[in-house]
Amino acid sequence: MARRRAHEQAGLLDDVTRLSQFPRRKPRAPAKFDGPHNPREARFLQTILHRHITREETDAITGASNSPELVNKLRERGLSLPCYRVGAYDKDNLWTWRGLYAATPADKRAIAKGLNGALPSRQAKGTKGGKSNRGAKQ
Repeated sequence: MARRRAHEQAGLLDDVTRLSQFPRRKPRAPAKFDGPHNPREARFLQTILHRHITREETDAITGASNSPELVNKLRERGLSLPCYRVGAYDKDNLWTWRGLYAATPADKRAIAKGLNGALPSRQAKGTKGGKSNRGAKQ
């Protein structure tokens, strides 16, 4: 079977905003993003802050197979997180579309702000402010 010529599309390192987006199913009410609520969200947000992520990569990063639901919940809490259509060949050598999640500049500001105060590290028992008592004069 001869491989068909790939459709024209922008390179992944180019501006993804020129790609078409998957349609949104329901309009979102504006909300203020308040940071991640669990470690899965934190891992996803730390990654999307620096690069675009495919849906398959999102599953691997979050450690779950329901990443579209995770993205949906983040959208309901105020992030835009558009999903762009990127052409690719599937396992059967057929042309198809795959999703590429990206963060808008406004999303990146909200994510950075949310990650700064989110999910504080666990403090050891008997310490104040996360500092160790080791080596302190008694």
